[in-house]
Amino acid sequence: MLYKVFALLLFVCLSHTGRVYAQKRTILERPVSINLKKGSLVSVLAKLQTDYAITFSYESDLPGAYQITEMNFVNAPLASVLKKVFKGTSLTFNLIGNNIVITKSKSNSCTIHGHIRNQEDGEELIGATLFIPKLKVGVVTNQYGFYSLTIPKGSYEVLISNLGYETERKTLHLTENTELEAELSAQTNSLPEVEITQTVTPNPILQNQQSYSPAALEMKTYYAGETDVIKALQMQNGIKSISEGSSGLFIRGGNSDQNLILLDEAVVYNPSHLYGLVSVFNPDAINNIQVYKDYIPANFGGRLSSVIVNRMAEGNNKEFHINGGINMLSARISAEGPIVKDKGSFIFAVRRSLLDVFRSKFKLFNPNSIYYDINAKANYRINKNNSVFYSVYAGQDRLLSENSFRNDWGNLTSTLRWNHIFNSRLFMNASAIYSNYSNLLDLNSDTLSQKSQWSTGVRDLTVKADYTFYNTPVNLIKFGISTTYHQFTPGQTKNKESNEFNIAKDKSVESAVYYNQEISFDNSFTLNYGLRLGLFQNAEERLDIFDQQGNRVKQNDYKTFINPEPRVNLSYLLNDKKRLFITYNRSFQYLQLIQNSTLAFSSLEPWVPASATIAPQRSDLFSAGYNYSPDGFFFSLSGYYKKLHNQLDLTGHAQIIQNPDIRNQLKAGKSDVYGVEAEITKTTGKLTGSLAYTYSRAFRTIQGINDGNRFAANYDIPHELKLSASYLFNTKFSVQAFFTYSTGRPLTLPVGYYQHDGINVPIYEGRNTSRFPDFSRMDVSGQYHFQTRLSKKRALSSTISVGIYNLYDRKNPLYYHLTTDSSIDQKSSLEYAFGVSPWVSYSFKL
Repeated sequence: MLYKVFALLLFVCLSHTGRVYAQKRTILERPVSINLKKGSLVSVLAKLQTDYAITFSYESDLPGAYQITEMNFVNAPLASVLKKVFKGTSLTFNLIGNNIVITKSKSNSCTIHGHIRNQEDGEELIGATLFIPKLKVGVVTNQYGFYSLTIPKGSYEVLISNLGYETERKTLHLTENTELEAELSAQTNSLPEVEITQTVTPNPILQNQQSYSPAALEMKTYYAGETDVIKALQMQNGIKSISEGSSGLFIRGGNSDQNLILLDEAVVYNPSHLYGLVSVFNPDAINNIQVYKDYIPANFGGRLSSVIVNRMAEGNNKEFHINGGINMLSARISAEGPIVKDKGSFIFAVRRSLLDVFRSKFKLFNPNSIYYDINAKANYRINKNNSVFYSVYAGQDRLLSENSFRNDWGNLTSTLRWNHIFNSRLFMNASAIYSNYSNLLDLNSDTLSQKSQWSTGVRDLTVKADYTFYNTPVNLIKFGISTTYHQFTPGQTKNKESNEFNIAKDKSVESAVYYNQEISFDNSFTLNYGLRLGLFQNAEERLDIFDQQGNRVKQNDYKTFINPEPRVNLSYLLNDKKRLFITYNRSFQYLQLIQNSTLAFSSLEPWVPASATIAPQRSDLFSAGYNYSPDGFFFSLSGYYKKLHNQLDLTGHAQIIQNPDIRNQLKAGKSDVYGVEAEITKTTGKLTGSLAYTYSRAFRTIQGINDGNRFAANYDIPHELKLSASYLFNTKFSVQAFFTYSTGRPLTLPVGYYQHDGINVPIYEGRNTSRFPDFSRMDVSGQYHFQTRLSKKRALSSTISVGIYNLYDRKNPLYYHLTTDSSIDQKSSLEYAFGVSPWVSYSFKL
């Protein structure tokens, strides 16, 4: 009975309220006379609010994606004006009190989602764009080739494009959520010019990372004709190599161990073969490479300077192919094809060095030295919402010195991934990852029976889940969780009963949760921000505790670190071709590489974790930049300042091998890094290329080293100039050239010697007070492509490349050699790198 009375009273009150308001004109009935110019919906709402004292309430990202055409109204009710303005959008409005509340109309919008792939082999295309001209909105595929875009219902023309591919046009009639799978065909000829007439959202110059495809890597000049990912990156602005033939990457004042290098999400701890002459990445097994050196999204962590993401190719899911090639360093062959056509595929690639075949002579190792690597990957699309992937990499070096002592090292990685689409807007990638880096060195001895070995390594097991939520066309959310179990072997003696020289082992758990969001406002501002919360727990083995019988007692020292890592990037588009941005990153690194002072040509550098005695490294990066992309060109100018804490360095002449006290010989301090990078690139026409200049400095201040005074870091290279060019004569023949100049890097040379028992003993004053001579080199190459028809359906595509490395025979130094023989007057001498080196290579696809 009470419910009936309450319902009757409520009905009477509402009826009475309705009659009262019916006698009074509402805001929505107010007549409006206004001239609205073509522009953003945000500007329209601001004008109405200013001219008619109307209050609008809405979430900041709701109207930012929409543009309106020019409209005129004379004494039209405000409700009619708003209905016409909101027509074709996913928005609606309601009057609540004296405020007009704008919300999303769920019934008026739907989502298109799917993958964009290469038509030739079915590979997902990373960074491809789906764009709707009518709404001037678009989306870019993620690193798994997936996209999602929520738009109002209606009929639209859709443009699907990617660099180097023909643009595909589709007409859609959207009445419900729709899955749209697309395949793009490669451009069959090279156009002299490409004119961009549409404003694409997201605008390409808003991207915070650099992406490279296999085709882009092929159009480079390389040593001995070996296509190489790391060497290609070293040709880019702001990425330094401190020595000829080294695979070390020194990015924006960071050390080589401060780069997170991933292969199908697995960490690669040593990315080099032959002490850096070649990288571990087989060019036949590459799908895409992304480099983050400015804004680093919160889903990446554990390093301070950069993230390099190498996505392994997945294989052709349409037909079987064999690829391969041979050059003066190596031979390679790969096979790929469908497991089930259009649903699953595989790729298997093998590469082996040919040093022992061509008997090439290098100063660093015996010609009988070899390396090999194997890549394998398989994937299967279970249904439209579920796909699984499994990849394996195994690589090994076996280097021999002139006296036949060996140094073996290698990487083994394995990744199992599951992609799941919960709905049209929520995407998940879950992974289980294994990584194992091991290094073994024969130690010197007088007889073979006394020879012992020294081993180092890191073993990881990771589980992670990453989620992407496509909230609106201008609101992208990413979040996830990851956990890694590390096992560290900094150094131990093998083939010896005594373990007195072993370095204490560590076991660690590194976990993180993250949230990252990208929001666009009014098609001009884009805000990327994120927070990563890291947890690191370490257990360090104690080697100094014994029982009463003298037996070692198993005991660990434990330490836990919890650190937040905020990141933010704000971009402003002056127009669709000009961008300003500022960035702040805070990053923590819990793993450190113990390095000697030479940095180059050493594989025996143990990794150790943060512990009770070693604090984690921390970096605060501030950067700002300007990008301008007029037709056919791209110009960029950026500057940065980085403050690094807990930077480790060894005390003078500390020995790494068989030194159980090595942790106590590490000193921690601060580092200041700053620089300016400028680049201009010609992107269209037969002649393309870039001119880049970097000025950067890196200094360290560490108590206990250099008397506590500031000194230049080992990788401080103030000036660097890079010029690259490519000329395409036709679709078959092209030539390339690359020139680089840089300041010599610092080193510590003795200021004198004294003799002790017939041995020259060097005397040093100060850390890194000398420098190597300046470095320069010019390389040229040419490529000729041709096809041989084998049958109606099969053709052999071939490429012959020839080139000259170090065209003008520049004598660039490798290292200084110090002699201890008192009978020799010259106490130190320079060892030089490769002179002029012509080469030829051949690659094919069948």
